[in-house]
Amino acid sequence: MALDFSGLPPLWDVKGWLRAILSREQHPLLQFIRYGISGVAAMAANVLAFWICIQWFYPASPDVANELEMMTGGVGGISQWWSTMRHDPQVAAYVKANTVAFLLSNIVAYVLNFKWVFQGGRHSRQVEILLFFVVSLFSFVLGTAMASVLVGSFGVHEYVAKISDVVFAILINYLCRKFLVFKN
Repeated sequence: MALDFSGLPPLWDVKGWLRAILSREQHPLLQFIRYGISGVAAMAANVLAFWICIQWFYPASPDVANELEMMTGGVGGISQWWSTMRHDPQVAAYVKANTVAFLLSNIVAYVLNFKWVFQGGRHSRQVEILLFFVVSLFSFVLGTAMASVLVGSFGVHEYVAKISDVVFAILINYLCRKFLVFKN
């Protein structure tokens, strides 16, 4: 399968590339670049909202989690893991902050994806929005669960867990949005 680069500006034509990227031309390379730019904007909204929430709205000290674990004693196995996850203030703070960040970043992502990256029309607008958020919710739930386990069970810092969550979401969301939600 050969890649078709016809219709793209010459590599050294920076103004041409900027015009092409800012246009609605549907060349796969331009679409991928626009998706990346949109993704960076949505990720920036996500990380900024997450940081604001962790810093000011849902702060949790690791010392509180350690004290809680010492007070409850060790039950062992799955029940201890579930108890720690359920009562761990760091996990609770992570999930709350990630929920706010998810909602804000998905509003940014939908607007940019609809207006600039993909073509609507595969589904009605209502179905398109519903599918967009269902795909996002699916990757959000899986990514948050994975990151919560990293934070609660393995002691991974919230920001490191957030990076794994973001990478996972990028992969799932791009593939589903390209092939299920919007027209290619």
